[in-house]
Amino acid sequence: MVYTMKNTLLLLIIVLIVTIHTACGSLNKAQGEFHYNNNVTKGQELLDLKNALDKEAIDQDEYDLMKNKIINDEYIKSFFRELERMEEEDFDSVRI
Repeated sequence: MVYTMKNTLLLLIIVLIVTIHTACGSLNKAQGEFHYNNNVTKGQELLDLKNALDKEAIDQDEYDLMKNKIINDEYIKSFFRELERMEEEDFDSVRI
């Protein structure tokens, strides 16, 4: 099989792309740090919750329960309590 200059150049480009792609991927490994950013205000959460109630997506009991959880930051507190209970090796299985 005779390789032309064009085929050789194409093969070289493919090898370089694969090499660079593999090398960059190995630099992006997680270091086990956790950053939580909540950009939604409680007011917006409550407005969304009220909208769900008005559209009958949830009933009054669900609304009251979720409203109290939002006001008392219960979702966030329970999330961090769960993280504290987890063993360090379990962090690999956490998906957010």
